[in-house]
Amino acid sequence: MKYRLMFTLVFALGSGLTTCLAQTETLDALTRSSHIIFVGRVMKLRAANVETLSSGPNTAIVRVEEVLDAPTGVAELKGQEVTVQLLRPEGVKAEQQAVFFTNGVLFGQHLAVKEVGELAVPADRAQLKAQIAAVRARMVEETLQARIRSSVLVSEGKVLSVKEIERIGGVSEHEADWAVAVVQIEAIEKGSFDRKTVDVYFPQSTDERWLLSPKFHVGQQGVWLLHREGKFGLPEGALTALSPLDFQPMAERDKVRRLVK
Repeated sequence: MKYRLMFTLVFALGSGLTTCLAQTETLDALTRSSHIIFVGRVMKLRAANVETLSSGPNTAIVRVEEVLDAPTGVAELKGQEVTVQLLRPEGVKAEQQAVFFTNGVLFGQHLAVKEVGELAVPADRAQLKAQIAAVRARMVEETLQARIRSSVLVSEGKVLSVKEIERIGGVSEHEADWAVAVVQIEAIEKGSFDRKTVDVYFPQSTDERWLLSPKFHVGQQGVWLLHREGKFGLPEGALTALSPLDFQPMAERDKVRRLVK
């Protein structure tokens, strides 16, 4: 009897652990595949409040009760009614409450989103929100680590000067307006370099193609993730920092060092 009880207890604990792990994995996957996550209540089935989207068996109007994660531009959704293209409409009922994991489809007077999955609303919403934020933080680190791995040189430094260079290539509406930042190397975290300064080519243009590329100025300090660039007519072997992740402020130095290893 004692051993049967022990077996039952171990089996129950194991099943609970498996369920917990499965829920964690599901939350991770759903968060990674969605951009707008909210607690919502189904107000009307087979309906839509977006003119350019037809209502049908897979659409519903859902009232947003709490936003758990969303881009800045659509963060103020609480209290609004949005059209949701449901993943499994056959299991949804009016007045049903759920955590919706979605991606934006149409943005206008009203928002339309496409569902990638849903979870039951937990008793502790704050904990769920924290778990989602933790997944987002891991995603950012993973993207940064990938950028570090693809770089040829990761160095800490300070911009000594910025020089404009002659136009490279023909005239284009997406002209980069290249410049060179001369960066004094203060420490090298990855790779090797045989000089005390490094020339970093960067686009000064604010055209949509280059808008997010870092722009450098004299006195700027930080960590550069430098890449060899063979395109855009730049000199052979030119080093660039074109991604928003390619320049990190000094406050992020320890994180970069950790991810380099």
